[in-house]
Amino acid sequence: MTTVGEAFDPDRNSLNAIRLLLASAVIVSHSWLVNGLGLPPMVGGTDAGLVAVAGFFGISGYLVTASRLRSSSLPAYLWRRFLRIYPAFLVVLAVTAFVFAPLSTLLDGRSTIDWAGAAAYVLNNAGLFVRQLGVPDTLSNNAYPFVWNLPLWTLFYEAVCYLLIGVLVSVVSERLRGAVVCAMFVVAMSLSLVFLWAPGFLTSPVLESAANLAGFFLAGSLIHLYRDLIPSRAALAIVAALLAAMFAFLGVFSALAALPIAYLLIYLSTVMAPLDRVGRRNDISYGMYIYGFPVQQGLVLLLLLAGWSVPIWLFAALAVVVTVPFAWASWLAVESPALRLKGLVGRQGLGARRLRQAE
Repeated sequence: MTTVGEAFDPDRNSLNAIRLLLASAVIVSHSWLVNGLGLPPMVGGTDAGLVAVAGFFGISGYLVTASRLRSSSLPAYLWRRFLRIYPAFLVVLAVTAFVFAPLSTLLDGRSTIDWAGAAAYVLNNAGLFVRQLGVPDTLSNNAYPFVWNLPLWTLFYEAVCYLLIGVLVSVVSERLRGAVVCAMFVVAMSLSLVFLWAPGFLTSPVLESAANLAGFFLAGSLIHLYRDLIPSRAALAIVAALLAAMFAFLGVFSALAALPIAYLLIYLSTVMAPLDRVGRRNDISYGMYIYGFPVQQGLVLLLLLAGWSVPIWLFAALAVVVTVPFAWASWLAVESPALRLKGLVGRQGLGARRLRQAE
């Protein structure tokens, strides 16, 4: 029997390609919203964007747990996690506030730019927890006004999951880690069900988001911790896909689909290994995720000024294509240079030749 641990090769898998596909799915799903068409097509309240975010967290749980176990220390691990998401996050805030927003103001025919409001957008969101969605007096004519970068809200919860698994590995013995993560996963799933079936019992959007997203992250972590016991089989992947689809139809995807989604994506990364060259040198998936929404808002504004109306499928395709240069620039100018600094704190543990997706 081949296990997940035997089938998954850190140096040859398609997780970067899968993450690029997931980032593109988020852009596509937001195309309805930014065009004022409401929510995208859904099945039981689940759309492609939700599935993509779930996939991101599931993959992250698997890879980040591996990264922590290979790290020489908690500070070294946290430093690498900081470098992976924060510099590019801060830059996209600044680019949005001081480039995209002023340009949109000029395109709207206004000569006055609220630089103080732009600075507030950066400062209020610099802590990763998004408190200000827009720059004052911008995008007011767009179909989805004022909001510049909706997907950034998930990064705070991603960082919390990084911290959670980092501390857990530091304080819990190897023998008990799997049980503790399993217990945390059950708690997250249970909370998600409470929010779903008894919405009046708890009224905390932050806790609800934390439970939902942590569930997907912890599912990936569990698969990594038990990778040498879990079979890697096409039949199980098919069952996982069917379960995820069933949970979506039943409207309980966020609460119950975490393990099926995480297992399915890890399995696909092994059977689609020939795609391992995608993102090997230049991983633009994170850039696609953080630049997709502002690019879409810019496209909406340009089409509005030109008086053009395009089919939603064409808009979605254009948004993905136009986002690529921004994502590429983010990788080359920000993300890749930042990652070169990871050796400044600690060192990578023995046996970690290159866990490139996590680092």
